[in-house]
Amino acid sequence: MDRKELDSRLECWAEEYGGGRYENIGFPSKNSLQATIDRGGLAGSRSSAVRLDTVADEIESAVKLMDQLGYERPAKVLRCEYFNGRMPIEERLRRLQRQGVKIKRPTYYDYLAIAKAFVMGQISRKNAA
Repeated sequence: MDRKELDSRLECWAEEYGGGRYENIGFPSKNSLQATIDRGGLAGSRSSAVRLDTVADEIESAVKLMDQLGYERPAKVLRCEYFNGRMPIEERLRRLQRQGVKIKRPTYYDYLAIAKAFVMGQISRKNAA
């Protein structure tokens, strides 16, 4: 997989998991489909979520694994980059600081590179199996 394909997959992930409807009015981004999946179905229902294994699901699994393995900062930077990509870098850094990730611009791009390499490695590993 090359960089262009990875960026395309990350953009697809951001569209599906990033939401975008409520981010400018003070609410964190989360689309209704993801909220339904997190709850295990519609509110009050007992049905379980069906995994579709889309490109976005593949990326989200890799990002969650990053969190679990102790790479929380790169995972947060990746989410910030793709979920808030139109935002100026200074605002993205402020949002990260509010989440407990106080970093400067060079470190932001270092973490972004680490996160992209991790995701690419997970996808390559999955495709090789």
